[in-house]
Amino acid sequence: MAIISRNMETQERIISTFEELQSAIHGLKSQIVEFEMLFNQACNRHIASDFKKEWLLDRISSRHAMILTRHDSLQLIQETVSAYRDYDGLFLDHQQLLHSIELLMLNHAEEEEYEIAAIIKKWHEKFAHAVYFTPDFSY
Repeated sequence: MAIISRNMETQERIISTFEELQSAIHGLKSQIVEFEMLFNQACNRHIASDFKKEWLLDRISSRHAMILTRHDSLQLIQETVSAYRDYDGLFLDHQQLLHSIELLMLNHAEEEEYEIAAIIKKWHEKFAHAVYFTPDFSY
């Protein structure tokens, strides 16, 4: 059994969380494209029904807006976290990384953008868990 330093295990956890973030962004991009196609189809249905399917446009538009908000929030987190990554792909200054995500969250809360702040909080907790994990010494 190889012994891995605490720092390397922390790096692996942060990298894994960062990859999860990137995967979530990619998934949201796919949903954005899908909802844009649905919106176009809903526009056609609305026109074909003599403009009686406005409710459909509203539902798709609100869902699309929610997905865009989530996507933009995750992109902000990705940009913030990427600032602490070196050329080798390792993350430097874990405390400052967490502090930067927390500041991002608080700034959005001050602007009363609570949905964005909540999304950032979720990812702050994930990155904090990656940094402050308790190693499992049982085997």
